[in-house]
Amino acid sequence: MALRRPRKSIVVLAGGSAASEEAGRALRRVLGDLGVATKYMGREHDAGRIARVAAAEGADAVEVCLDPGAGGVRLLTQLLRELIELGRRDVSIVIHRQKQSSLPAAREPSATVRRVVER
Repeated sequence: MALRRPRKSIVVLAGGSAASEEAGRALRRVLGDLGVATKYMGREHDAGRIARVAAAEGADAVEVCLDPGAGGVRLLTQLLRELIELGRRDVSIVIHRQKQSSLPAAREPSATVRRVVER
């Protein structure tokens, strides 16, 4: 039986609220509890830097925690382009939209996180 390597994810925040910081840390804990190796970048607005870290770490996914109205479309578009330029079309970009009132829910794995981990 072949052993599979643990999945790797980069957790990054896009937005400026304290809620996104807590949600990012909670997401990292949940992924870790599910056996996903994570690197937490914290708040980052440079898509090129995020893509380079994902490539260097051999990440399977970039988990982006977005505040509503954080201008995420531009960052996500640039991130996709940067990953393609680095030859990492295989990296999934997973979007986690955050709201102040939904913060406690971020501590439990979502159905999306479960599906990604089970692949």
